[in-house]
Amino acid sequence: MTRSTMFPKGAKINRQSILLDATIRDYSGGWNVVDNDLNLDTKFSKILENMQRGLDGANEVRPGTVLFGDTSEYLDEIINCEYFNNFIVCVGKNGKIVSVDSRGIVREIWSDDWAGNLAGSPLGWDTTLFVSFAVFNGELIICNGVNKPVIVSTGMNVIYLKDLADNTNAFTPIARFVIAHGRYLVMGGSLTVGEEDKLFISSTDTSGTWVGNSDPNDAITVNLGSRVPSGSHVIKGLGKFRDQMMVMFEDAILPGTLGVFTSSTHTPNFTDAIENVGGISHRITQTVGDDMIFGDVNGVASIKRALISGSVTSDRASTLIDPDYYTAISQVDSTVAQEDKIWSLWDSANTNYMLFIPNAITDAETTEYRCMVYKRNKKLKIEAWQDWRGWKFRSGCRSSLKDIFLTEGTQLYRLGDQHDESAVYQDYVGDQEMWEDETPFTDYSGFTPVADAANSGVPIKFIWELPWSDNRERFLVKNSRYINFDTVGENDFTVQMFTDNIYDDILDFGEDWEEDPLKFDDSTGWDVEALDPALEMVFVGGDGPGFGNNAFGNLYGGGRPTRLEKLYAWRAKYKLQKFRISGDATLPLKFVSITLAYLNGSGRMA
Repeated sequence: MTRSTMFPKGAKINRQSILLDATIRDYSGGWNVVDNDLNLDTKFSKILENMQRGLDGANEVRPGTVLFGDTSEYLDEIINCEYFNNFIVCVGKNGKIVSVDSRGIVREIWSDDWAGNLAGSPLGWDTTLFVSFAVFNGELIICNGVNKPVIVSTGMNVIYLKDLADNTNAFTPIARFVIAHGRYLVMGGSLTVGEEDKLFISSTDTSGTWVGNSDPNDAITVNLGSRVPSGSHVIKGLGKFRDQMMVMFEDAILPGTLGVFTSSTHTPNFTDAIENVGGISHRITQTVGDDMIFGDVNGVASIKRALISGSVTSDRASTLIDPDYYTAISQVDSTVAQEDKIWSLWDSANTNYMLFIPNAITDAETTEYRCMVYKRNKKLKIEAWQDWRGWKFRSGCRSSLKDIFLTEGTQLYRLGDQHDESAVYQDYVGDQEMWEDETPFTDYSGFTPVADAANSGVPIKFIWELPWSDNRERFLVKNSRYINFDTVGENDFTVQMFTDNIYDDILDFGEDWEEDPLKFDDSTGWDVEALDPALEMVFVGGDGPGFGNNAFGNLYGGGRPTRLEKLYAWRAKYKLQKFRISGDATLPLKFVSITLAYLNGSGRMA
C-alpha cells in the first residue's frame, strides 16, 4: 500500500490530545505561611481555617462544641478550670470556686461564706485574674498570686493550704505558679517586690510544710536571678521535663534537679541554662510524653534531651507559622495580659497542642481567642499546624476519659470527638441557634437561649487554600477539562480555582456605608476581601444525597454530589492554578483527594 493510498490528498492527520490528570492526596504539611506559595508543594496549605489533618491522612472540618454546664449562679466569669477526681473545678473572677460533675451540675465549694466556716473565720479570695493548679498527694492545690493557696480534697472540700503539724498557713507562700514535681510541691511567680525570682520548694512529700514551719522540715527557697544569663530575672512559669523541672524566664530557661541533698539539706541543682528561649505564660507550657512544649514571643518550641550528651536542648516547632504567630502575639502587647490570658491545652486523644491567643488586651475589646493547633504524632510522623477560628474560650481542661472541656464567660462546653458517638459538627450546640433559613449572624453567632437544644448550634466556617501549582510544567499552558473529588460526609462546600496569580478582585472598591451608598472621598469603601476566581462551583460530600434530594431547609437541593465517579466540566486556561475550598459546616466533611484533568499546550498563552 502506497503512502498516497493511506492518506488521500487533502486528508488531515488526526492528532489525539492526551488527557492528563493530577491528584492531590498528601496534606501532611499542614498550615504554612512562612514560605512563598509559588514555591510550596501542595502538601502544604496557605490557609487552613477550622480544618485539621486527620490521622488517616485526610483533611476534615474540626469538631464543634456543645454546652455542658453553666456556672452563672455562682461565678461572674470562669478564669481557669482543672479536671480533678471526676469533677471540673472552675475558679471565677469573683474569687469563688465551683465543682461541675459528669452531668453538668454545678455546686459551689469556695466563697467568703465557705471560708468563714473554717477555724478562725478567715475571708475568702479577693478578685482573681489568674490561677494555676497542681495535683499533689491526691489533692488539688490552687494558687492565685494574691491570696494564700487553697487545697481541694477528693471529697471536694476546700480549705486553705496549711502545715498540718503547726495547723497554720503563716509560712505558706503566696505565688501565681504552682507545679508538682517528684516528691515536691513547687511555687514561683511571687508579686512581692524582691521575690520575683524566688522558687519555693516544699518539704519532701508534703504540700503545706514550707520554710519556717517546725521540724521535720527540709523545705527551701532558692533565688534564681543570678543564674539567669540574659533578659529579665522575673519567673514567667514552671514546667516539667522528665526528671527535671523547668523554670521559665523572659529569655532563658533554667533546668533544675530536685531531691539533691548535702547532708540533710535539700540543695536543688540549677547549673545549666538554655539561652535565647523563654516563656510568656505559665499556662502556655504542656508536658507531652518525653517532651515539653512552650512558647515565647518568638514562637512555639519544644525541649528534648540530646541523644549523645544527654543535655537538654530546645527546638523551634512553629517555624512554618511564625509570621502569623508574631501577629497574634503583637495584639497582646501587655506583659500582664500575656501571662493571664494566653493559654494552651494538650488534647491527647487527637495529639493536638492547642494554643489560644486573644486578639486584644482587655475583655471588652476581645472578640476572639485564636486557636493555633499543633498536631504532633511521632509514631505516625505527623507534625502539622492548623488555624481554628471563631472561638472565645478563655480556659479549658482534659478529663480522665480524654474529653476536652472549654470555657467562655460562665459556661462550659465539650469539644466533640469526631471518632465516636459523641461527635459534634456545629459550634455552641445547646446554647445558640440560627435563623429559620439555617444561617447565623454575620459574626457566626446565633440566638441565645435556644428553643430546642437538639436542633441548635451555629455553622463552622472553614477555609482551605492550597498554594499555586504548575503541575510540574511551569512553562507550559494547561487547559483544565474536568474535576473530581473523593470526600466523606454530607456537607456542601464551594470550590474556587484561581489562575496565573490573579487572586484579588482589583475592581472591587469595598463596601458602602450601611445607611447610604456613599463611599469615602477617594471613591473607595470599607476594606473587605474580594476575590477573583476563574472558576467556582458548589459540591456536596460523598455521603450526601445529591442535587435536589437534600432534606427540608434546602428547598432547591444541594451541590453536585462527589459520591459519583462522573466527571464535572472544569474549563480554564492557565500556567499556574490555586484551589480554595470553603463553606459553612453543620454536618461532617472530610477530603481524601482532589483530581484535576487537563491538557498540556505550548508555552504561549495566545
